[in-house]
Amino acid sequence: MSLNLFRRRLSAISLAMFRRCRSSRFNLAPSKASAEWRRSGSALITQRLQPAEPIPGWLLPLIEKVEAHGGPSTQIAQVLCTEYEVCVGIGRHRDKRQFDRIFGLSLGSPCKFRFRRAAGEKWQRYTLVAAPGSLYRMSGESRRIWEHSIPAVEAPRCSINLPHNG
Repeated sequence: MSLNLFRRRLSAISLAMFRRCRSSRFNLAPSKASAEWRRSGSALITQRLQPAEPIPGWLLPLIEKVEAHGGPSTQIAQVLCTEYEVCVGIGRHRDKRQFDRIFGLSLGSPCKFRFRRAAGEKWQRYTLVAAPGSLYRMSGESRRIWEHSIPAVEAPRCSINLPHNG
């Protein structure tokens, strides 16, 4: 599948998913809400497996597209949806080491991913703007070495993260 065709198909479901994420209201803190699902019935939360709900059917078209784009060995078994209200971001971190690659779909407001890594006694920095409806992948050094953060967003934003291990 060509990248342009992939983008068109992804765009077709992006708006519906953003609306679905926004309307779900996952009953957590009002400034940032998230929900996590796993195909096998358990999710890696903190450092251990805990029960999780099955992945909702409305996410399956996205998972199929990401798996096709990621290649034959890509199998998404877990999904994390996070909603960010206006003026909410996320501090510097690395995602859980248990996952080899992280795919993410950015919905709603554009956001800046701010990456940094140690370079001697200083920091090397890089900013990537994720437009609404864009799909990103973090793997290799971006997973192992670089930390990332997202400054406060100017409008509501949803992030659908699809980790892959393998």
